[in-house]
Amino acid sequence: AETPLLIDGPVMLRRILAYADKMFQLTAAWKQVGDARTQPVIPISAITAAIFILFLNRFPSLNHLDQYRRQGAWRYYLGRRIPSGDEIAWASESIDPDSLRDILAHSYTRLMRNKVLQPWFGWRVAAIDGHEVNASYKRCCDQCLQRELEVQGEKRIQYYHRIVVLQLIGPNFRLLLDAEMQRPGEDEIGAALRLIERVLRQFPRAFDLLTGDGLYARAPVIKLLAKHDKYALMVLKDERRDLLVDARALFAQQSPVTHIEQNTRYDQWDLEGFTSWDTVPFPVRVIRSLETTTTHEHVNGQMIEVTTVRDWIWVSTLPRDRLPTSRAVTFGHARWQIENYAFNELSNAWHADHYFHHHPVSIIAFWLLLFIAHTVFHTFCERNLKPAFRNRYSMLFIAEQLRTAFVFGDWDRTIPTQ
Repeated sequence: AETPLLIDGPVMLRRILAYADKMFQLTAAWKQVGDARTQPVIPISAITAAIFILFLNRFPSLNHLDQYRRQGAWRYYLGRRIPSGDEIAWASESIDPDSLRDILAHSYTRLMRNKVLQPWFGWRVAAIDGHEVNASYKRCCDQCLQRELEVQGEKRIQYYHRIVVLQLIGPNFRLLLDAEMQRPGEDEIGAALRLIERVLRQFPRAFDLLTGDGLYARAPVIKLLAKHDKYALMVLKDERRDLLVDARALFAQQSPVTHIEQNTRYDQWDLEGFTSWDTVPFPVRVIRSLETTTTHEHVNGQMIEVTTVRDWIWVSTLPRDRLPTSRAVTFGHARWQIENYAFNELSNAWHADHYFHHHPVSIIAFWLLLFIAHTVFHTFCERNLKPAFRNRYSMLFIAEQLRTAFVFGDWDRTIPTQ
């Protein structure tokens, strides 16, 4: 029978920490993290492990973490006293982000070997998108982006950070693989190109197809992917683009292929050989999916029929004979996984839209450590908990039980002997 969650004991939290060591060797990995400090009093392994626990318990800030420094769980996991919030903040400025990326690379390798990351219709798919971390009118650093806004009739400078994230997506599991900060004076595409280049260099077989919104339908992105024998599937929505004008003209001359799934009717067009994109030196494919969804809703005590029409257009470098239209549309819609299962979840449930410490190195370090905690949590829930248990309890409930075990668990009885 499934081991129950115990509100008065550390059973579940102890299980997930043991699983993190067994599956990803995290305790050893913390000791390999790079540290720019000289003769540090607190080892970097204690700093990174403390941040990992902070995210695993979904604490909203370092100040909040300070309220629980006397919990016995810290001695169980760290083997020493917990660093204060200020100590963690200062030390986080010296963390080498590339060494955290090495931990994510090891996690990716372990998940591949354990067949967690499965191909999707024979393809490995990734999604890329940007996300604004936070914004302030007062606090800034030398890497802050700036914009001028009008507030109550007064023009003010707002400081913010933006991060570009690449996530592997599939039918059953998603992995946050890497992230890159947008630098002052560059657009999001500049950060995305660095991110894609690094991922392709470190994980040459991680994905075959990259999806993104209309911002990423840019020639530099398309050509970089083609250079590495990868394919693109990007939203096409710029009405001024000659490619889109030509595609719409040809769509109007042809009848769509139609099929119905549940309560949605799909009218789809799929044409190849477009050379209207002057800056891309090879023909591209344009796919259109006109989706009409009919639902019934209760309004003022009456059941009414509501019809929603959505018109999607994508540009792709993947030939139709290698990826049928219906599957290309599925992959195109899968781009939303990075919004729903990455940014929305991390912001609403993991407090990602908060500066745990406002320093450019700290921001990226905290985000990468958040990716590690996110991977451990979801792998544990999917692989270690039985299906009947997962179906009964939500991920939020399990997270609350982990935090309850951390705060109220009788850890003095479970501290391992040295």
